[in-house]
Amino acid sequence: MAEHYLLLRNITIFFATIMLVKYYLFLLLAPFHAVKEALRQERLAGKRLENGLRRPYRPMVSVVIPAWNEEVGLLRTVRSVLNSTYQNLEIIVVNDGSTDRSHEMFERFMKSAEWHNLHPTAQLHYVYKENGGKGTALNRGIVASKGEIVVTVDADSVLHRKAIARLVPYFEDEKIDVAVGNVKVGRNHSVMGFIQNLEYLFGFYFKRAHSVMNAEYIFGGACAAFRKKKVFEQLGLFDEANKTEDIEMSLRTRYNGLHSVYAEDVICYTEGASTVMGLLNQRLRWKKGRFDTFVRYRRMFFSLDKRHNRALSWFILPFCLLSESQLLFEPVGLTLLLSYSIISGDYLSLSLGILFIFATYLVIALFDHEKINLGILFLFPFTWPLFYFLVWVEWLALIKSILMTVRGDEIEWQSWSRTGIDTDAEPVPTHTHTLAHP
Repeated sequence: MAEHYLLLRNITIFFATIMLVKYYLFLLLAPFHAVKEALRQERLAGKRLENGLRRPYRPMVSVVIPAWNEEVGLLRTVRSVLNSTYQNLEIIVVNDGSTDRSHEMFERFMKSAEWHNLHPTAQLHYVYKENGGKGTALNRGIVASKGEIVVTVDADSVLHRKAIARLVPYFEDEKIDVAVGNVKVGRNHSVMGFIQNLEYLFGFYFKRAHSVMNAEYIFGGACAAFRKKKVFEQLGLFDEANKTEDIEMSLRTRYNGLHSVYAEDVICYTEGASTVMGLLNQRLRWKKGRFDTFVRYRRMFFSLDKRHNRALSWFILPFCLLSESQLLFEPVGLTLLLSYSIISGDYLSLSLGILFIFATYLVIALFDHEKINLGILFLFPFTWPLFYFLVWVEWLALIKSILMTVRGDEIEWQSWSRTGIDTDAEPVPTHTHTLAHP
């Protein structure tokens, strides 16, 4: 029995070591994101002076908000955009055949003077269409948009009032075609909300490393911005048959050689899953959508095509698949490793894993994009075991996605309990309803 435990321990350590190399590299690279952005801004300023440009870059920005049965959060989302400090703004809300009260609510809002008072110079358009899926709603809004930059925002999200003003300067760099914002989970006092808050904090921190390598490739629907001419007019609109249209568009842009950047100062708050089943269904959608997209764009893996970023093709994408392979054995492996440590008294491997998690907390605390945040270190002793729970959720989602792939099943929109976002970004009260997600 001891020999079997030792074998499993060594296998676990082998896979863990490979992944630790990746994450330690990310931790080393991530702080340089701020340096890279500062140098890019300096280069743009020099180019502006060289060309004699005195007027600031202020293109029209179109914010497209697709909605299906979002009566809880829709008005809050729209108000957060109307609270924007950016002036040259167009907002297009596309209601995808909702069956709740969102249509009546928004028509009343359109007729009121409130939205004019919030942003007198903004243009607000509303479209109600037959239900056809999120992709059709996004495309309807994009086709109607007049802006040079198109921002997609989910109807359960809230933009920081300075988000768009901070976003626009990224597109002054003609090399940038897509920018992905910094998504945070809105304040949620439940354990589920707390876990997701930490997870998003760590996950989006690693986007810094992706951006340093020019290899950012996930543009979530909550907050992403596109140069309309380069993306939608040249590559086409969102895939309406794809239930994970945001993931497909992400890889499509990178496959065709377009450039993206992580805009860390562009803050967007989103509503996290409120139940374990909601979290599981969310992760199932993400995993199934990612696998389907990887199959479609499989030629990017270890590609020598000049359009494809080498770090993305040879490092990040292969490691992504490797981590999913590791996840198949990780819950059992961690359980056995813990059992082995208790039985044998050898806690070295377990201690190294915990030390890595602490190092992650420390780096994020020291290199937060706004200020040093040492307070997060006090959470470490109480929160690191929560990630073990997330491992099991991710494992279940992976198993379900593999079974769906084998059976040829497609992702369907899951039920979702909406409670609204509690955040200072846009202090408008919400009420609690339970809605079915499309």
